[in-house]
Amino acid sequence: MNDFIARPIVENLLFALFVLIVCSLVLARFTVFKTTNRRSLVGSFFYDPIVAIHIGFTAYSYFTSSYNDSIPLIMPFIFYLGGGSLFFWAIKTTRELSFALSNIPEKLVSRGAFLVVRHPYYTSYILTWTASCLAYSSSVIWATQIYLAAFYVYSAREEEKKLLQGKYAADYQIYQHTVGMFLPRMTLWLS
Repeated sequence: MNDFIARPIVENLLFALFVLIVCSLVLARFTVFKTTNRRSLVGSFFYDPIVAIHIGFTAYSYFTSSYNDSIPLIMPFIFYLGGGSLFFWAIKTTRELSFALSNIPEKLVSRGAFLVVRHPYYTSYILTWTASCLAYSSSVIWATQIYLAAFYVYSAREEEKKLLQGKYAADYQIYQHTVGMFLPRMTLWLS
């Protein structure tokens, strides 16, 4: 216990923030993002274990103190804060919807967090998992991050295909041109 108390406060805050975000993500996974079709269910059999491995190795790295020496811990702290904030903002924006993992989008959301990026949930996950990669020196954490980022890109593209074939196609095309997929389009904001 004295080992943990003697650590720099930023290390303990970093891990506490990670635990808070992970608990929120896990809770949302089973309460907000319900799997409603076979394809999503199959995808979750590949996705959930990789997330668990990423979380497990991040926790292991904290307890074994294998921090990345080349990156100041403030960087992953900023990424965790950004990812967590975006996640909670997206939850607040979509709380009235039966959201995600369904065959047909319930409605087009282009307000709140969705005004900044088209896929704020995926962006928040990418920021969170990247924070773990920056904080800890682990090839396993990096490998899971690469897999998860590819999973989010694929999922986002599939969701957008459905939207472009549905009743919101015209509105979504306009939305695509004004809001970035995972990164804000600053040039449009400045003009």
